[in-house]
Amino acid sequence: MTDESSKPMTPADWRKVHAFGLPSGSIRALLAIAIFATTWALLVLVPGKEVPDYLRDLLFIIMGHYFASRHRAEQSRDAIGPPPLYLPNGSVRILLVIGCIAVAAVLFRRGQLTDLEANPGVVTLLMVGGFLLGVVMNAVYSWWKARGHQSPRIVEDLRAGITVVAAGLLVLLIVNRLFPFLPPETLHSLAAGRGRLGPYGPEHLLAAVVGFYFGSRS
Repeated sequence: MTDESSKPMTPADWRKVHAFGLPSGSIRALLAIAIFATTWALLVLVPGKEVPDYLRDLLFIIMGHYFASRHRAEQSRDAIGPPPLYLPNGSVRILLVIGCIAVAAVLFRRGQLTDLEANPGVVTLLMVGGFLLGVVMNAVYSWWKARGHQSPRIVEDLRAGITVVAAGLLVLLIVNRLFPFLPPETLHSLAAGRGRLGPYGPEHLLAAVVGFYFGSRS
């Protein structure tokens, strides 16, 4: 009598498993492109208005999940079927990065990229840019490491140290908003000149630094 459990399992046809018969991850790829493209359009057409909260939150959720999940999927040897949308691995992520760079270039040519007071929508691009810059850095580092190179630990220490300091300062500023303990003139002096990013001060830059670290580790 043959033991059924000893028989090798036949991989399921991916066309009968995934939505609409598309490769795994295709729907997530389409959703990511749609949300990013909508945000790009808003930034280019109406940079003077903030990106709606629900769209911005959705953007960050998709960004964090999509980049991390796709990176793990590409590393998995058990993946069945072609890449999402039949595109080469990494194509969608490259498209998202290029799209953000293109929008930043358009706003820079208009002189709107650095004027966050008049263009609060650019703050969202700053946050996204921090994360995506980290993703690009991680890709370059992985490519470098795959060729037998190894960076000294001090590089990781420096990256982590800067991020921890940025996160600490961000938490300090948030707590100070709820329970003021730092003199207002001190904060104004720290936020003056290059340190000021829009009506809320340096919090956006600090948040972008933290986002950069998560992107570089995704």
